Order: sequence, then structure tokens, then C-alpha cells
Amino acid sequence: MKTKILYTLLAVATIAFGCKKTEFDELSKGEALGSFASTAPANNTMLVLNSATPSNKVTFTWSAATPGVSTKPTYKLIAALKTGSLDAPFIEFPADNNGTATSLNLTQKQLDDALKAKAVADGAKVDLIWAIQATNGTVKVNTATMNISITRMGDGVSNFLLYGPVSSSTPVVINPNSTTDFLNFKWQKAFPGVTANAVKYQVKFVAKGGDFNNPIFTYTSNNSGLDSALAVGYKDISDKLTAAGYTDQATPVALQWTVEATSGNFKKTADYVNDLVITREVKMFLVGGDTPASWTAESALQMIPDAANPGTFYIYVKLNAGNGGLKFLNQQQWPGGSLNSSDWGMKPGSPGDALVENEVNIENYGPSGVYRVTFDSKNLKYYVQADHGQMGAVGSATVAGWNPPGVFPSQALSLIATNKFLGFVNLTSGQEWKMIDGNAWGNGSVSGSRDYGKGTTDGSMLETGESNFSFTGTTGLKRIVWDGTDIKNLKYSVTDGTVFLVGNATAGGWDNSPGNAALPAMTYQGNGKWTVTTNLAVGEFKFIFTKGNWDYNYGGAAGVIAEGGANIGITVAGNYTVVLDEYNRTYTLTKN
Repeated sequence: MKTKILYTLLAVATIAFGCKKTEFDELSKGEALGSFASTAPANNTMLVLNSATPSNKVTFTWSAATPGVSTKPTYKLIAALKTGSLDAPFIEFPADNNGTATSLNLTQKQLDDALKAKAVADGAKVDLIWAIQATNGTVKVNTATMNISITRMGDGVSNFLLYGPVSSSTPVVINPNSTTDFLNFKWQKAFPGVTANAVKYQVKFVAKGGDFNNPIFTYTSNNSGLDSALAVGYKDISDKLTAAGYTDQATPVALQWTVEATSGNFKKTADYVNDLVITREVKMFLVGGDTPASWTAESALQMIPDAANPGTFYIYVKLNAGNGGLKFLNQQQWPGGSLNSSDWGMKPGSPGDALVENEVNIENYGPSGVYRVTFDSKNLKYYVQADHGQMGAVGSATVAGWNPPGVFPSQALSLIATNKFLGFVNLTSGQEWKMIDGNAWGNGSVSGSRDYGKGTTDGSMLETGESNFSFTGTTGLKRIVWDGTDIKNLKYSVTDGTVFLVGNATAGGWDNSPGNAALPAMTYQGNGKWTVTTNLAVGEFKFIFTKGNWDYNYGGAAGVIAEGGANIGITVAGNYTVVLDEYNRTYTLTKN
């Protein structure tokens, strides 16, 4: 029993003395220090020091080394020649904050001076290995060894910014055929590190997200590269895009651009990259003896671009057949002029097929009348359609309902000018409607019906991405206008189906307030005509649509009305019959 107790005590004593010996050994070695890693710059970085920006920083960062019990580590950068050893550093720098930070920010000049002190020549490249060394006074731990190439200061270029075009996703619209319009680029002037080596610039373009080391095209700046500006002709940049594979001029091209500055052997890009979206606006015009423009190219009628079918254009127009036909132009100038225009006609013997060379005029389309003329420049097709040369109201707010075959002629509008219709339709309050140019819903083809609804705001109109018009006014006769005279901004209006005379020639004077019952009211006769018989004094008057509103009115002269036109004068007082014809844009005054 005594022997067993003795063995047990000896075992406990051995364990106790063993623990004390282990603690003593650790302390005799000094405090421990954990491993850590570099985070920047990346391995195999190639750094070119810029003599024009000596104060710019070169930053090294790393994770913290886990300290021992009582002593926090300090850090330093150590670097050696690639053929050397970090045990004998070529250059070294303590970390920021007297070595305690986990970062080191050196100016380019500090790094350059250190290399210069080691006899590295100006502009020469040196290949180094580097690491961050941590120490707590007794233990030293290095990060993994990294590679870096540093080129000493020689030539240099200062930092510079891009001015314009400013970065934007909104398309810049250019005429791809114009040699007289320019896209202007501007940037901050950069300065060379070596005065004798002037800075020259190159503007680089890539597809958005592309690599500027492989630009799709470049330009040398003005004045043989010395100016901090570039003017590029619309046609030239369009040709560059085409050569780069962007052959569809009707589709916007999303680009990015920057500027590369060079001084001697040093190259530097601008601090930023700008987005640039270019839309090559392919304009199309209608011309010809059968059109209102006749054969005068400068008066050619601009066609509406089809938003859903880029490269397709259309126009609502009155044609007078038998006067030589019509053609399409992409400029208001015949070929051979400074605008580099082209014209298209019919492929001989193939109605409906268009041709740009050896073409003939388009004549065999039908009798005189209102037509929708469409030109598909991508597929070289054209359409001259009487069954779409019309416009009408369709929807639950109309008597036709949502049934296109019931629109014409009862809900039809009349063409009062190229790309402009006006008509009188009864609308029901609280219901919806649209406008349509055929007796069937469109099938998505460029030759099918087109229907129009509300755009993003009241008064704006769209064919694609539209919503139904909502009619919230008083049920009754309304004046509806479809207005495509601004081809980039289709518009519509709905006003009361009424007309009043206002002016000092009338009994009501110039007071157009809603309560003025003395204003002569005209009576609608149908087919766009209004009439009233009333006494008129010597003076002036105009036609207004709604009492209390001057926004919509007609004036005129010599029997022709104009929206917002001049006051109409009365020189002899008496009883008159006044007739207003809104479709034919005329008025008559007959003294009884």
C-alpha cells in the first residue's frame, strides 16, 4: 500500500516539474509572433514612376501579425534585387506611424530617390522581390515574397481630367453623312515631367466595358496631337463605327472614351473614363413632283422614324399623281453636294423594291389622295398605301368601341397638313381610346396598321410603349388633333367641339371669360365647317375653341386661317355670315 502511494506522488511530481520546465523554455525563447500577409500591391506589379507627379503615393498594405502577450510588432518594407536575397535588402522603409501601422505610403519621389541612391539610372527598370517584415524585438516574421518591377523617373505626364462630352447614357445624335458638323472632345492639359518632351494626346474609344489597350479606333488630337482638344466630323466618326463592325446605323452604339497622353517614352491615361452613346440619326425625306415639295430637294419632307423598326421611316401626305412620282432622300440635297446625300427610287420593273443606283421614280401607286408612304432602308422596301393614309379614333370612349373596322368613316380625322390630322368625334367621359390609321390592328409589320396612344405626359403621343388615352372631360363633340409635324415629338390634343368669335368687332368684346354669353357661338355643320350669322362692328376678332382659354385660337388673313394667327379685321360694320372651315383651313365673311 505504501509503495502504490509513493508511485502516485512521484507521478504527480513529475507532471508538475514537467509543466514548469515547458513554461521556462518558452520564455527563454522570447515572445511569439503570428504569421501575416501582404494585400497590396499585387504580385508582379509593374510600377512606372512619373516625374510629373512626384507627390503621388505608392501604397503598400498588409494584415496585422498576431502579437505575443505584451509586445506589439513593428513593420518595415524590405526589397532586394530579384537575383539577391531579402536577408540583405536593397532598399527598406519603416511602416507608417513609426513602424506600427499596417500600411506604408511612399511618395513616388521617395521611392525614386531610394533607387537613385542605389545607382539605378534615370528611366531604368529594376526587378525586385519584396516582403513586409514584422518584429517584436526578438522574433522576425516575413510575409510571402512578392515580385515588383519599378521604372525610375525619366519622362512623365501630370494627372489630367476629361471635360467633355461629359459621361452620359443619353445618346448623342449625329448625322452620319455630314462633313460640316463636328463632335468636340475636350480635356485638361497635362504637363511633362521633362520640359523638353512636349505632351501629345491620343483619344481612344472602346465598346462599353472594353479594353483600352485594344481600342476599336483612335484619333490624334488637334494640332498634330499637341492640343487638349479634338474635333471629329460626324461622317468620319460614323465611318469609324462602321469599320469597327457597327454597320447598322439605326442602332445606338454604347462607347467609352479616354485620352492617353505621351511625353517621351512615358504614357498616361486620363484619371477617368467617360461613357458616350452615339445614335447615327439616319434622316429620310420624301421628294418628287407628286409631293407638296415637288422636286426641290431643299424643301423635301422629313419622314417620321419608326421607333419599333430602326431604319424604317413613314409619312402621312397628300399626293397628286401624274406629276413625275416621288423618291426618297437622306439629305435635303441631291447627290453630288457637300452633304454626301443619296436618293432611292424604284427598282425598274419591281414595284415595292427600292434601289439607290439606276433607280426610277415611284409613280405607279394609284390616284391622287392621302397616303401613308413608308421606306424600309434596311430591306430596301417601300409602301405607298391609301388604306393607311387616314387616322381615326377607336376605343370604349367612341361609338366604334375597340373595333377598328367600325372606325372609318364615322370616327375619321382629316389630313390638314403633312403629318397632321384634325377631326370631330363624340367622346364619352370616363372611357379610354386610341388613334389608328387602318381598319385592323397592326400585325407588327412595317406595312401594317399603326395605332397611337399617350406618351409619358399629357399631350405627348407614342406608337411604341404607349398607354390608352383616358377621356375625363364632358361627354360630347370633341376636336381631336394628331400632330406629327415635329417628327421627334408626336403630339395630340383634345379640345371642346365648339367655336366662338371674340374681339372688339363682336358684341362680347375681347372678354373670353366663361360667363360672357355675348360671344357669338358658331354651329357645327359637319365636315370641319362652322357657321354663324351675327352683327360685327368695325374692329377685329378671332376664333377661339373654349371660353376662358386663349391657348387654342385661329387668326388669319385673306381668307386663310392660322393657329394663333393675326386678328381678322372688319372695316365695314354690318350683319355677316361667318364660315370657318377647319379642314381646308379657310374662313369667309359674307355681308348680308
